[in-house]
Amino acid sequence: MRRSIIISLLVLLAFPGLAQAAAALDQASSRISSEKTELKADGIANTKVTVTAKDTNLMPMEGKKVVLTSSRGKLDWITVQTDVTDSLGKAYFLVSSLKNGTSVYTATIDGTVLQRTVTITYSGGLNWDLKSGDLIKIPDDNNVLTLSDTAVYYYGADGRRYVFPNEKAYYTWYRDFSSVKTIPVDQMSLIPMGSNITYKAGSKLVKFQTDTKTYLPTKGGVLRWVKTETVARGLFGNDWSNIVDDISEAFYINYKFGTPIESALDAPLDILRSGDPTINVDKGLE
Repeated sequence: MRRSIIISLLVLLAFPGLAQAAAALDQASSRISSEKTELKADGIANTKVTVTAKDTNLMPMEGKKVVLTSSRGKLDWITVQTDVTDSLGKAYFLVSSLKNGTSVYTATIDGTVLQRTVTITYSGGLNWDLKSGDLIKIPDDNNVLTLSDTAVYYYGADGRRYVFPNEKAYYTWYRDFSSVKTIPVDQMSLIPMGSNITYKAGSKLVKFQTDTKTYLPTKGGVLRWVKTETVARGLFGNDWSNIVDDISEAFYINYKFGTPIESALDAPLDILRSGDPTINVDKGLE
C-alpha cells in the first residue's frame, strides 16, 4: 500500500497536469449562500452573498473568477466585494434592489455554472407594474406654475429613470406621448434617477448656442462635428439647416465628442439609426 502511494505521488509530481485535472469543481461540496433571504426593496438594505468553490478533493479552490447574476437581470444591483476566490475558496458580493419580487441568484465559477442557487425575496419597494422601456410620469397637479408633473422619464433596464430634458430630444425617439404611463408620486420616488437622455443617433443636427460648430448625434450621446456644409448637405439634403436644434449649454456635460465627419460616407444615417434602436441600447443597459 505504501509503495503504491509513493508511486502515485511520483506520478503527480512528474505530471502536474493530472493533479490539475483531478481538482475540478465539485458541485456537491461547492456552495452559494446569503446572510438574509428577505430584504426591503429600498435600494439601501442589502445582504452578503458568499460563493464557495471546492474541488473534487473537497479542498478550497483559490484564484477562481466568480460571476454572480440575478434572474431579474439589472433590476437587482450586485456589488462585487471580491470576485476572485480567496484561500478559503470564497468570493463575496452585496445584493440589493428597488423592485418587489423574488430573485434567484446564480454563480458561475471559472465558466462553470454552479448548480446550487440562492433565492432572495424583496418587499416594501416598487410594486407598480413597470417594464423596461416604459415611459412614465407623475399625475398632473393642475398647477400651471409647477413643472415636475410635466417631466417624462424612460424606465431603464437597470431600474432607474432617465429624463428627457425637453420635447426636442423626446421627439427624436417617439412620435407622440400616447404611450406615457402615469404612476403615483410615491412610486416614482422609489425609482432612482439616471442621467439625461440625449438625441437619438442620426436623428438630426445639433449645435450649442455659443459654439459655431454643427454636430451629428451618434450612439451614447457622442457628437461628431460636421466639418462643412457639403457634408451636412450630403447627410440631410439641401434643407439641412432647417433641422439643426440648439442645445442649451446646461446640457453640454451630457455629451461626449467623437471624430469629425469629413464626408457623408463617414456617417451613414441608416446604419447609425438602426444601431441605436432604444434608449436602453443607447445607454448601454442591454
